[in-house]
Amino acid sequence: MAMNDEDTGRIRLRVYAFVVLVLFGALFTRLWYLQGIESEQLREAAEAQVLRQVFEEAPRGRILDRSGRVIVDNKVVDVVTIDKAALDGMTDEAQLEMFHSLAVAISRSGRPTKLDSIVDEINSVDYDSFDVVPVAIDVDSSLLVFIGERPDAFPGVYVESRTVRSYPFGSAAAHILGYVGVVNLEEIQAGNARIDESADEAKTYQLSDEIGKAGVERVFEDVLRGVPGVRYIEVDNLGRVVGERHDFSRAPIAGADLYLTIDINLQVMAEERLVSGLAARRGGSDDFGNVFVSPAGSVVATDPVTGELLAMASFPTYSPADFVNGISFAQWEQLQDPGNYTPLQNRTIEENYAPGSTFKPITALAAQEAGYLGVDSPIVEARNGNIEDAGVYVLPQCREEFEASDTCRISSPREGQPAASFTLVEALSASSDVYFYKLAAEGFFPEPVRGPEGDEAIQAMAHRFGLGETTAVQLVGEAPGAVPDRAYFDLKAEQGVFLRDGSQWRPGDTVQLSIGQGLMLMTPLQLVNMYATIANGGDVLQINVASKIVSHDGEVLTEFGPRVLRSAGLAPAHLAEVEEGLLGVPKRTSVDGTAWRAFQGFDLVAWPVAGKTGTAEVDGKADTSLFVGYGPVISGRDPEIAVAVVLEESGFGSSVAAPVARELLEAWATDSIPIARTTDEIEQGRIDVATEDDVAADDSASSSDNAEAVK
Repeated sequence: MAMNDEDTGRIRLRVYAFVVLVLFGALFTRLWYLQGIESEQLREAAEAQVLRQVFEEAPRGRILDRSGRVIVDNKVVDVVTIDKAALDGMTDEAQLEMFHSLAVAISRSGRPTKLDSIVDEINSVDYDSFDVVPVAIDVDSSLLVFIGERPDAFPGVYVESRTVRSYPFGSAAAHILGYVGVVNLEEIQAGNARIDESADEAKTYQLSDEIGKAGVERVFEDVLRGVPGVRYIEVDNLGRVVGERHDFSRAPIAGADLYLTIDINLQVMAEERLVSGLAARRGGSDDFGNVFVSPAGSVVATDPVTGELLAMASFPTYSPADFVNGISFAQWEQLQDPGNYTPLQNRTIEENYAPGSTFKPITALAAQEAGYLGVDSPIVEARNGNIEDAGVYVLPQCREEFEASDTCRISSPREGQPAASFTLVEALSASSDVYFYKLAAEGFFPEPVRGPEGDEAIQAMAHRFGLGETTAVQLVGEAPGAVPDRAYFDLKAEQGVFLRDGSQWRPGDTVQLSIGQGLMLMTPLQLVNMYATIANGGDVLQINVASKIVSHDGEVLTEFGPRVLRSAGLAPAHLAEVEEGLLGVPKRTSVDGTAWRAFQGFDLVAWPVAGKTGTAEVDGKADTSLFVGYGPVISGRDPEIAVAVVLEESGFGSSVAAPVARELLEAWATDSIPIARTTDEIEQGRIDVATEDDVAADDSASSSDNAEAVK
């Protein structure tokens, strides 16, 4: 049956109605989804557009010495800041005028500030357009009132409280502590990459935050840094602040405290004795006309049983407090200038020195192990236990034809003195160079070589002591030193540093090495660790600077114990003979030790010291002065301390370095190390003295007045 036009129209209306219903259904479904399902997400997105995070840096953890004395703390200071967002409506001329007025106000309050420094901070790439920029730190509190009363003159300028580093003992232990500075983009990326930024207590970095740049501040950055606080500021579409959401905010959490192994009393004493030792020598000259410039040096002390660092002094030094307010480019250049002997350099771990005669125990141990001092020794004299020292030695390879040649004739400090015959013990005590020359040239070098190391037995023994590599101290920048052997020569020749390779190793190279000269290099820390290995019976220790880490609420998080790198594998009988020779160094006996004058009056019976002087030659300069020793050497009792002293361009070790070491060792032995005073205590002492003087002056004036009255 055919449909008429009316039926067709009804069908079309029904179809249209159905389509409309479907469309309305889809619309209502979408509205329901947006309002019900996505409403929370959309609300959060909307809030994110008007809420801005402002991070508040947390106080860093404190740094304390082994007994709990605080050596790096935090203090609250007033800081002048400028809100960059408030500058948007100002012309460049208006900004400069305001900056100039601000610089004048800050300078008048006692903190000299230049217009250029404020402009540089505002334009620094370290801050974005919403940051609050610090332009002057630790200002007088009077600025708070002065600026607060003049909001129209100083728009966006505030004086607020911030926490900065403080140093109760001034520059003491500067090279151990290091310093903090403003984080750069590379450090932000590296620091934030180490952590989960989505965590509630993430130690994230923002521009203008501070970060450890050197010393333990850098090594233990992740420990010392706290968890930043967060504030949520409400801003309108023009970026203007309209409120703050306190319910979202989070207070900062302070970083953990770091306890060091150093004794601040010994540390301060070591620094003072280092400075006075150099000053006492400065200006003199040696027998060859070399002037004792005495510009720099190092003193380091460790516990030879645990590997704990007790003190580490390097001169010249610097003050970490100089970095608190920001350091100028000119100051930075001065601290790194070789002409100023690079005060930022930690000479104890970063500077290499020839060890001189302090290296002789290594040669002695190598000779003992190779059998060069027994009945089978290739050296005729050594078969009887003695080697003669006539003050001069001529290499056997060229005695017949070139005996008078300077390349074959090697002199020693005993040149011109009567010939003497020494045992190994006596040779160490008296520091006989010729004794060790003969061991090197007539024992280690000739063919057929003896022992598994061949003619590189001295170098092999040095490597067993960890020389030529770092001590793994918990500081950055440690130099590995150098142990010259054929492989070392090959490497340097390949690098273009040396003109000859290992195939051209000469007898004279071994002779120079035997007394710690030539290309043998080590840091003062390696030197003291070498003697600590002898003192503890043969364990090569990694050096600890940190003792423990304690959270801000007092929980011990980590404790650091002794870390043994390796055993040197030394025969007890060989060690005992070497130690006997070292015990003779500070004594005056039938064979005078080289440091007996420096140790006159020291009670070596109650507290025996084993040590060694060293005098290292430096081309065109006065000799480097060295002494290293440890004690007490008493059967059944562990040695307590090992000390190394290195003074550049200062002459004989027995004359300069040994007296410095003696003072430190004696103070430790007698428990008479002076108590280190804080800068506040020193200043208070000055005030007390001034007050006493004023009172005395007043009393004197009063007495005079009374006398006049009597007359």
